[in-house]
Amino acid sequence: MLPIAIVASALCAPVSTAQPLVQLSAQNARVLADSAEIAKRARNLQASFERRRRQMLPRFYIGTADHCLIVGRFCEWHPNLKDYVVPDEGEDIVRARAQLLRDLERASDALPGDDWIIGQRIRYLVEGHDTSAVSVARACRATKWWCDALLGLSLHVQGDFAGADSAFALALQAMPTPMRCHWNNLSPLLDDDVRGTYHKMSCAQREAADARIWWVADPLFMTPGNERRTEHFSRVLHTLLQQNAVNTYGSSWGGDLAELVLRFGWAEKWTQEPSHSMYMESQPAITGHEREPGYHFFLTQRPPDILALIVDSVFDIYQFPPREQYAPMYTRGFVRLDAQVARFRRGDSTRVVAAFDVSNDTIFGKSKFAAALVAMGDEATTPSKTLVDESPTRNVLTVSTPWKEQLIGVELLAKDSAAAARWRSGFAEISLDSGRISISDLLFVDGAPSLPADLTEATERAHGGTEFRRNTRIGLFWELYGKTPTDSALPISLTIMPIDEGLLRRTFRALHIAPKLTPLSLRWQENGAAGVMSPRSILLDLSMVPAGKYSVRLEVGDDPKAVSSRIIEVK
Repeated sequence: MLPIAIVASALCAPVSTAQPLVQLSAQNARVLADSAEIAKRARNLQASFERRRRQMLPRFYIGTADHCLIVGRFCEWHPNLKDYVVPDEGEDIVRARAQLLRDLERASDALPGDDWIIGQRIRYLVEGHDTSAVSVARACRATKWWCDALLGLSLHVQGDFAGADSAFALALQAMPTPMRCHWNNLSPLLDDDVRGTYHKMSCAQREAADARIWWVADPLFMTPGNERRTEHFSRVLHTLLQQNAVNTYGSSWGGDLAELVLRFGWAEKWTQEPSHSMYMESQPAITGHEREPGYHFFLTQRPPDILALIVDSVFDIYQFPPREQYAPMYTRGFVRLDAQVARFRRGDSTRVVAAFDVSNDTIFGKSKFAAALVAMGDEATTPSKTLVDESPTRNVLTVSTPWKEQLIGVELLAKDSAAAARWRSGFAEISLDSGRISISDLLFVDGAPSLPADLTEATERAHGGTEFRRNTRIGLFWELYGKTPTDSALPISLTIMPIDEGLLRRTFRALHIAPKLTPLSLRWQENGAAGVMSPRSILLDLSMVPAGKYSVRLEVGDDPKAVSSRIIEVK
């Protein structure tokens, strides 16, 4: 706007005022020249720091790669070593970064609107684990959406995922449309079966699909915010911070480096390989080390519209080789949880019961941990949640939810960050129709031979998980809803079908060494007019079945919808 103002003044001013305007233009030119010099010096200082850093990196031999994922010029791999520890950077690097940050602070004070300078300042504050990054980002006076994104990164690395979610949402809303399309592009993270379809979508279609993808990919529902989403946006920001700056590898920036950051995160440490020569190598081989261990939280297929199709077994968090990985900063390990989950209708709401037992677990059996049961109907609404800040190793959680079709998660998080565990699955609606019979989920209960009379008692005795010891007796509880004519008989059948025999057992059976596994079936009839809600229970003797996995299936009446089943394992 300044040149326009000068021209307008020149048109209206007397001749005697021309000299001050010429001086103002010269002064403005000097200001611009000084600004350019400050920006150039800041870039030179950043480049100098990275060159010095490469020479000062600790030497560390990581071994050879058993499996190398080639991405452009780079190899992504994980060493075949146990309990290895990547050395920390030395004090010389710490002091050099501190000096760079002081220089960048002075440059930022002189040019508060420079996006590059404030971006590098936040980058190195985050790298140095400096908590002042949040306050510096809040004071940012550069481009508004850029400042919001920098704040999102700063909050994310400090574990404020809800705050980071909000900051990134503001940034996405304000940034130019092509830039937003780039930030929302999840193609690099998706497996082949999903990526082809996703790649053909328009930006608007992707944004709609992203909402459910992010919802399902959230590692823990119990933590506020979606840490996998804020991690992704932090990675996108990192690619922008590095593409116009010198990097630690000493390589030119390219699409391969950007893809590696998007899929596996930015390096938290760097090392150089020990020299194989008696002479100092001018360009040491640099290895970047992301946070480990990483896990694959995306589905290998596009999240289906029908939540019942999302079952716990479709999550392959240990995928290898991984399409993408994320190592949550709040835990050092992520494991599967064996939980028994059952739902029971209560009018317009659903009562969810979840039971687990980690008494013998090597981590949770010895650590204090929080536990949560979360039920959600979609990605846009507030979940129904029960959170126990300090849970016993054997626990039964319950929650009431208005959702009929829902995604349910049972989650544990150790207080000492040793591990997180989860079980997650989608469920179809348990329909209610007074003129027909429907059935709840099945709930196994301890305390045989006595059987529970109602849901309250069954909940108290819910078995922790889906694994059972052989040669024991276990109770099975369910509820029937609706009724049939008074004079009708209601046939009920319970089938225990062996599944997943395994290669060894199939071989033994083919050689007639092991007996053929056959289903165990029970059938009986009841009065169909028992009432709108009727509890039922039966005693099962597991000594009648050999060790293995089984599908327990209950069928009521002739309606194909009145069926409930559960997978269990007898050991």
